[in-house]
Amino acid sequence: MTESAASVPRLVVGYIATDRGRDAISLAISIARSVEIELVVTIIRPESSTFHAAGSIPKDGTGIVAQQLDEWLEEALALIPDDIAARGVIHTASNESKGLMEVASDEGAVAIVIGARATTLMRQFRIGTVATSLLHSSEVPVVLAPAGRSDIGPVSRITTLFGARPGAAALIGSAIEAATAFDVDLRLVALIENDGMAEDEIAEVTEFAEEYGGAVLAARASDLFASGRATVVSEGGADIEEAAESVEWISGELAFIGSSRLGHGRVFIGARARRLLRVLPVPVVVIPRRTLSRADDATGADTSARADGDAQAAEREQS
Repeated sequence: MTESAASVPRLVVGYIATDRGRDAISLAISIARSVEIELVVTIIRPESSTFHAAGSIPKDGTGIVAQQLDEWLEEALALIPDDIAARGVIHTASNESKGLMEVASDEGAVAIVIGARATTLMRQFRIGTVATSLLHSSEVPVVLAPAGRSDIGPVSRITTLFGARPGAAALIGSAIEAATAFDVDLRLVALIENDGMAEDEIAEVTEFAEEYGGAVLAARASDLFASGRATVVSEGGADIEEAAESVEWISGELAFIGSSRLGHGRVFIGARARRLLRVLPVPVVVIPRRTLSRADDATGADTSARADGDAQAAEREQS
């Protein structure tokens, strides 16, 4: 591999021969239309012992399985236009989520894209077994492609949903990097849960959240902020879902949310994020804590520390 080829970022695309796999491919194509990136379409082959234990194929049937997986991979790659860099990988692992994480590590991938399924209960995203495992273990961002609505065209805007709490500055920093890479506008949306709050309290919290987001932007992306390509707004509601439902979206938009602090450097999807996934109608990028920590190191941890300190002070005043 040439040095130039090696420098192109890679995006692992988890594929299975269902609508969920095609949703992941569609979203990956949209991303690749917006930024130079190589798609690594990945099919996970369960370890042989899994097949034999289940009794689903005879011991000499591994060749049949390999042939079927090869055909599925060819079908997946055929969905990708010729002008987009892509290649296929069939990786053997004990389960799909573990295999995708292993490929992401081997490839030095910037993220993993998977399809999510909608149901009446979950409304926008159904977090199945594979997604749940990834969202609790991945060390790189996990991109969730909504069912049937993943062909979003070129990425048009990055929107980060944040709260004025420790870690938010680093999440915003990660979104700034993405907006810069895609050369699109950045919107920061502070979600305010205002149930039981007086009007003056709501105004105070809203003002603080918007000032907090603006301070981080001014410190980390002064050019974006000064040019008007980065904005800070707020939406309120009785709960996090109602606030998020008030957010308006445009075609081609990606939503960024942070993971819980309980993941020890990995994606750990918490209760607040799960509630957001129920109502967000656009592809969602879940950023792991370790990525947020690296963003702090790259852009200046002192800025994050100051912003987070302000957030903690405000929380103490409100309590």
